[in-house]
Amino acid sequence: MGGLSAAIHARLKGWDVLVIEQSAQCGGKAAGIEIEGFHLDPGPSIIILPDIYREVFKAAGRNPDDYVRFIPLDILSRVYFAGHDPLNLPSNYDACLRLLKEIAPDDVAPFRQLIEKLDRSVGSLEKAVFERPILKASDFARPGLMKFGMQFNPFRNYRTLVDSWFSSPLLRAFFYGFPSYSGLSYNDPAPGAFLIPYYMLRDGVYFPEGGVRAIPRAFERLARELGVEFRMETRFKRFVGERGIELESGEVLEADHIICNVDKLTANGETSLEPSLSYFTLHYGLQHELPGLEHHTLLVPGKFADGFERLYANEFPDPPIVYLNATQALDPEAAPSGQTNLFAVVTVPSRGPTLDWPREREAYRSKVRGVMAQFDFEWRSDVEVFERVQDPDYFEAAHGNYRGSLYGPIPKQRAFGMFPLGNWDHAHPNRAYCGGSVQPGAGLPMVTLSGKFAVDALAKQRSA
Repeated sequence: MGGLSAAIHARLKGWDVLVIEQSAQCGGKAAGIEIEGFHLDPGPSIIILPDIYREVFKAAGRNPDDYVRFIPLDILSRVYFAGHDPLNLPSNYDACLRLLKEIAPDDVAPFRQLIEKLDRSVGSLEKAVFERPILKASDFARPGLMKFGMQFNPFRNYRTLVDSWFSSPLLRAFFYGFPSYSGLSYNDPAPGAFLIPYYMLRDGVYFPEGGVRAIPRAFERLARELGVEFRMETRFKRFVGERGIELESGEVLEADHIICNVDKLTANGETSLEPSLSYFTLHYGLQHELPGLEHHTLLVPGKFADGFERLYANEFPDPPIVYLNATQALDPEAAPSGQTNLFAVVTVPSRGPTLDWPREREAYRSKVRGVMAQFDFEWRSDVEVFERVQDPDYFEAAHGNYRGSLYGPIPKQRAFGMFPLGNWDHAHPNRAYCGGSVQPGAGLPMVTLSGKFAVDALAKQRSA
């Protein structure tokens, strides 16, 4: 998605653009996969901020609805919390407040205060962070960034903030995981992690018609219409000089500028930095409907706090909170009629002294399946059409993610110990980078912005 966005924005500047794509289809982890009549979205699944995608089409003078349409979801997630009846969290702030009054009345006031803090500062923060990257120390003086920072105590870590506001285990379980969406820990000062639930409640959660895979398909269609050229199933090997790349075939290509969507650290042969977090996923096709699922479902075991302690100590979370995605109700292609397309996701460390993915993969799989069984999401083996597993080793081999991480290095090795890596290479001014490990960060909306950041950086260099 970062590379597609960059290709479109570069073409809109009048540049000739050639995309080198290693796969048979574009989209990276957001590209669809077909197995036995099931159409899988094996990567991003929670879609927020659809206007970021729409703006790309508008920049090209196109009607976004002619390319991809977004369906708003009424339910943010169904939550199964050990010892309690399942709850449907509405993707609407006022409805969530009404639900909180029933299940956690003591937390209503602090929850309202948190959302009001964000209301006061998010608009200006977006101008400070979503329009251009943080490149130097003086960028911290941007008014929007300062205004946002003043809403939170910069000397308190994320977990301390959450625990000081909320006494409900359900709310703590809900909030504890959001720093991991950027490769951070709840032990880090990470107020930006509150933005994800904020956008879910204020702007809504969506599903693209045709599945998440419809977004990169729409971007590729626009890019081709604009005259972007593509070479599919062609793999990048290394940079050559200041203006060239060598392909795995041995062919060398040269260009005025290069935008790299391969992880910045991987592309430059870095190996010494410590990687941040990743995912462990299990994908299933089942020959029958699995009752009790919403589009988004969250399974929270009773000792979830122990799982977070282990996760943020660089161990496999035990027990893990398990996120389930089932798309067949809104996506007719997702599964044959009466069958289930089930995607299970757990946040995990990418590498660590206690983790051995090849040796322990089956044990980790059993832990995830065990939590699913605890909430009655289990089935006989004879109804299972397929199982597909993704782990950090897979993400490194298939997508070039740095040592299996989806977010680059750990926070202390990032820009100013906080922000993702920069989009421009000062040592090689004709190169720029996009993707989840560079600014403004991970997730499809941010990755889409990263493509524009890369083009803007090269345009600035070109005009200097």
